[in-house]
Order: sequence, then C-alpha cells, then structure tokens
Amino acid sequence: MTRPRGEGSKRVRAPDPLLWLAGRPLTGWSATGLSVLAGAVLVLAFAPFDLHLLAPLALALWFAVLRGAPPGAALRHGYAFGLAFFGFGATWIFNSLLIFGDAPWLVASLVTLLFVLGLALYPALLAWILTRYFGPAPLVSWLLALVAGFVILELLRGWLFSGFPWLLVGHVLLDSPARGWLPVVGEAGGALLVGLLAAVLVLVAARRFSAGALLLAALLAASAAVLPWRWVEPAGPGLSVGIVQGNIEQARKWAEDGVRLAMSRYTGMSEEAAGVDLLVWPETAIPAFYFEVHSELERFSGTMEEAGTELVIGIFDYDPADGSMYNSIRHIPSAATYDKRQLVPFGEYLPLRDRLAWLDRLLDIPMSDLSPGTGSGRVEMAGQVAGLSICYEAAYARRIRTALPEAGFLLNVSNDAWFGRTLAPHQHLQIARVRALEMGRPMIRSTNTGISALIDAEGRVTARAGLFTSEVLRGEIRPQQGHTPAARFGPWPAVLLALLLLLPALRSLRRA
Repeated sequence: MTRPRGEGSKRVRAPDPLLWLAGRPLTGWSATGLSVLAGAVLVLAFAPFDLHLLAPLALALWFAVLRGAPPGAALRHGYAFGLAFFGFGATWIFNSLLIFGDAPWLVASLVTLLFVLGLALYPALLAWILTRYFGPAPLVSWLLALVAGFVILELLRGWLFSGFPWLLVGHVLLDSPARGWLPVVGEAGGALLVGLLAAVLVLVAARRFSAGALLLAALLAASAAVLPWRWVEPAGPGLSVGIVQGNIEQARKWAEDGVRLAMSRYTGMSEEAAGVDLLVWPETAIPAFYFEVHSELERFSGTMEEAGTELVIGIFDYDPADGSMYNSIRHIPSAATYDKRQLVPFGEYLPLRDRLAWLDRLLDIPMSDLSPGTGSGRVEMAGQVAGLSICYEAAYARRIRTALPEAGFLLNVSNDAWFGRTLAPHQHLQIARVRALEMGRPMIRSTNTGISALIDAEGRVTARAGLFTSEVLRGEIRPQQGHTPAARFGPWPAVLLALLLLLPALRSLRRA
C-alpha cells in the first residue's frame, strides 16, 4: 500500500547518476576500477611529472563515478581512489623504512600498507558522507558540496595525528597559468580552485552547459581580479649564497668514521664558495652533537668570516640540563640556533612509546628520540632576518608563517637521502617552491643528496643541484618585504569559501 502525498509528507528525490557509454550509469566494480584509475592519474599532476591539467580531469572522473552511487558503493569507490593515489604517490615510505630505517622487508611492507590504508580513509569518508547525506541534492549543489568536503578533508589530513600535508592538490597549480592563486588563498584555496574546475568538467559531461559555463565564468572573473596583484617588494640588496651538497650516503654517514668524513668533505668543498654572503650546509651535515665538534666548526667559521662569508649548518644539539636532543640549525657567527618544531613520527620520535616499543626495536633509525623546539623560526643572518625550517617542516605552511612578515627570506635544510631515487625528492622540492610562492619569499634549500635549490619569491628555481651529486651550488636571492594574503590569513579564507559552497546543498535538503 502506497502512502498518499499530503500535508507533512516529504518527497525524497533519488540522486541522478551520470550516464556513461551506451547511455547507462556505470556501477559496481567497473566504477571502482575507474576510481582506481582516477587516483593513479592524479599523481601524474605532481612532480616530477607535472602534468597539472590531469588534476581536474582525474577529480572529475572520480566525482562522476560517485554521483548516483549508494553510500556503500561510494565508500568503496572512495577507498579505491585513496589506495591508488597514496599507494602510487607515497611509495617512498617503503624505501625510507627499508633503507634508512633498516627495517626487515616484511615490517617495511606492513607499515607502508597500514600507512596507505589509513590515508585512504579520508577520500572514503568523504565519498560516504556526500552520498549518504547529500545524495538527493541537485547535481550543481552536490558538486559544490563535494568540492568543499574535499578541501576540508585535505586540511584535516595535514593536521590530524601530526598531519601528512603531502600530495595536496593545490600544489599542482605551481607551474600552471593559475599559479597566482597560491599567494592569495594558499594551498587550500588552490585545491578549491582545482576542485571547482573538476566540477565544471562534470557539468559539461552531464550536458549542464549553462551551469558549467556560469561556474567557469565566475572562476575566470575572480582570476582576472586577483592574479595581476603583486603582494611583496624587494627589501634591500640581493644576497650571494652558496650551498654545499655533500652527497654522503646514509649508511656511510653513520659509520664509525662518519663524523671525520663529513667534516672533511664539507669544509673542503666550502672553500670554493668562500666570499659569498651566506654559506649553507644541509640538515645534520655533521652527524654529531654541536658540543662535540664546536671547536673545529668555529675555527672554520672564523676562516670563512675573514672572506666575508657567514656559515649556517644543520647539526644535532643537546641540552645537558634535561638531556633533550634537538635537530637544529646553527648560525655559527652569532651562535643563534633554531630547533626543529615539527618532528616526524617514527623517524624522529616514537608516538605512544610505551605501547609501540616493539616497533622501535625493529627499526634502526639514528637519533630517533628527539625533542621538539619552540619559537618563531626567525634568526638574523647576513644583515637580514631569515625564516628557518628543517626538512619536512616546509610542508607545514602554519610553521613557515610564524616567521613572517619579519623574515626577508626562507631557509630550509633537509636530508633527503632516506627518500632514495623515488618520487619524494621531486615532490619535496615542489612543496618548497609552493611555500616560497605562497609566502612571497625566496628560499634557500640545502640538502645532503639533492635536490638543493635557490628559489625566488615567485616559486621559480633559479639554481639547482642534481640528485645524488656532490657539488657546490652558487647563486643569489633577493629578500622581500610585505605580506601575501596567504601568509597573513592562512587557510581560513579557503575554509570560509568551502563552508559557503555547502549552503546550496544544505538548503536543498531542507526543502526535500
């Protein structure tokens, strides 16, 4: 017996699936297979492939698959997308554990698998929520809600459980015509733009040409309004910079004679860069505590100062008062020190140590019980204020912003040896370039094995070293002053825009 429509009854409209070949909706495992394809293709939009146009295409494919899917199937499609995206894009985790962590093959495989399975929960959860609660919404409203949810979950991924702000979709704008959005709305706003372009493609595929054209026109108008602006300006003369890339293998670095080898190589190579304003050695260039080698380092720094060169090095530091150990950057002429704030879980410290002691015994990672530093990251050197960060911290925009607007340039030291010959060194450089463009500051990026680089305030590489090469990189940076909107406001404008995009879908649900 059917219930007649009357006062107080609600009509719930079923979601309208997009039509595929032969005019039929694509469902079941075929749709899951397309989700896998979309996730894998999305990785190609990032470095080193840099096929940025594939980002909206891959997301559009996945969005189209989700439309009309029941919540259970959408959960599967979302998980498949995440497994392909992170499984392909973050395979370097296995290499890091196996080679750098000296973990057994089985342990490295298991930890990598669990890591990817955990990350895949983000798109899976998004797909389930959108189909479970917003499925009946009209296509345009549903797409806007999906884009908003995608941006919010990316922000959560970069924050929850220490965060993994890697492979963020906004980064693909770096070498695209829309790169000017990054200093305005940051990486989160960049993801919003890519998601909206994907929504335009879905609307065109669904033959909703008017809606697609209207959304595209709005994006073009907004781009025309914001892209011509220049937010920063030069702050004084340029600085000549030298970067020493020692290219010492990770195993060799921690050998019995590793300190002697590192000291000999870095001091010897530095001599050809004498005379530059600033000479930078990479993260933990000398595998020792500063107090153990300070006499030799300060003597060498004095020699460089006679040539007009200030020395900045990455090295471990130790506080005898409480026994704390730090991953640090030291500006030797002034004795100013920066201690890394954003430590890498399982690499620099072990979360839940009392419960995961068994994992600590299986891994053999040197200096894996470090303490986090504090402060803003600002250190004065070569007549300017620098915003300092170490390795993975470049991925955390909130950490870099604390040095602004006082900092005239950014300096990041890293040891990418543990990435090996994977996608990660290229992805890491891309992240550093995004940070420079986003903050409107040039960046000095010094790494042990590559890719060391000098990056200008537009995110362009002006000089770079090779991968797994020993070389001294020389060039110039131009410090900047001013505040980009992304540096001033962080992700909050993008969050506000995302919440506004949710409103049409919420309104349509209340009327259903």
